[in-house]
Amino acid sequence: MGEVSGIEQQIELNDTQQKIIKLLLEDNQLSAIKLADRIGIASRNIESNIKKLKELGILIRHGSPKNGYWEVTLTY
Repeated sequence: MGEVSGIEQQIELNDTQQKIIKLLLEDNQLSAIKLADRIGIASRNIESNIKKLKELGILIRHGSPKNGYWEVTLTY
């Protein structure tokens, strides 16, 4: 317990963050509004969770807001 091997580490993600990752693995071009519609919560909540995932290094945005895509760096 409490052991970290190499780069792997246990990151606790909430239910919404897990759903965001799952949906972005299926379609990496989804917007916050489309994610909110699919998950059934407010887009502001999605944006807040995406910000946290970016801070953790799990999500990286490539390209423009309109034509870009998301890269998921960890499979949860």
